[in-house]
Amino acid sequence: MFSSLGRFLRNHRRTLVVSGVIMGGAVVLWRCSRQKLLEWKQNEVQKLLQGSRRSQHFESTERSCNQTIMNLAVCVRNSVTKSLDTEKVVNDLREGSADKIAAWNKLKVFSIARSATIIYANTMLVATLRVQLSLMGAYMFKNYQKTLDSGSLSEQLQQKYLTLCSYFIDEGIQRLSGFIERHVEHTVSSIKLTDKLSIRDLEQIYLAIISTVILDEENDPVKKLTSYMLPSKVEREDDPLLKKIINETLDLLESQELQNLVQANVRTGFVALIDKISEYFIEIPFEKNGISSLKDLEKKNGFLDINKITMPMAKIIPIINGQVPDAPTQNDISADWLQKLIMNEMFKSFGANIYEAFSF
Repeated sequence: MFSSLGRFLRNHRRTLVVSGVIMGGAVVLWRCSRQKLLEWKQNEVQKLLQGSRRSQHFESTERSCNQTIMNLAVCVRNSVTKSLDTEKVVNDLREGSADKIAAWNKLKVFSIARSATIIYANTMLVATLRVQLSLMGAYMFKNYQKTLDSGSLSEQLQQKYLTLCSYFIDEGIQRLSGFIERHVEHTVSSIKLTDKLSIRDLEQIYLAIISTVILDEENDPVKKLTSYMLPSKVEREDDPLLKKIINETLDLLESQELQNLVQANVRTGFVALIDKISEYFIEIPFEKNGISSLKDLEKKNGFLDINKITMPMAKIIPIINGQVPDAPTQNDISADWLQKLIMNEMFKSFGANIYEAFSF
């Protein structure tokens, strides 16, 4: 029996060796593949967990951004109303202590400038805070994951960075208000208080303001956004990590993509303002337009053509002034426009792209 087994082994030695090698290799390959599969599964689980944490952290960042916008918007509004103080002009008119014609013309300029400035200011605020909070949120996530290239994201560094835009409230608003006021005065100086204007005429006035602002390239708040929002020479920072974040912020704020987004939203804001003002044109007595009633207007035109309704400039001024009252109301243009900006999907998407790009 053993001799037969020996002969079998001698006769089939090569076959057995090859078979052994193949089987051994198969075992090794199986073990390696199993290890690789386990590693792959673990990596996929880690990626899913990290993606979930990143998503949750971004949602928290976005909520914080929205709340910060609403808090600072109150300060922005107060700065605008203080810089373009229409209440003082109104009080002077009531008390009879001023040249009426001059005071009314001043009120005309201040009222239009105030409404235009609040559209620009809120849009600029939302754009800047979306960039700042999204970028800082990305760095905070990297800090939690211990993947920062250099330096430590201390609480002091975070506060120093996030308070940079306080410059806008302290100084930028005053500069913006004065800049808009000058362009408004240039645009409406030829319009008399007795001139009758339609809602389309008002729309052309606001469009002309936008056009003159754009032509002033040295002071255009869209093209020169950083000069209004952040202190000059802000990039001169000793802390290398903070300096890096500030430079990235400047690059984002000066990007053509953000400028286009801000400009488009400014135009949308002016459209929203005109829509609010147009409601008062519908409400005025039709007798003053040579039409006895809404029914007669429909008979003559087949529909209500608001562009044919006119009002003297002297009566339009209080309407425009009421769009940004000193005491905020729930549906004034400032509050309404701010909510639309917060919910704006393009700004949200821009912030999400920043977070995605800088959080890895």
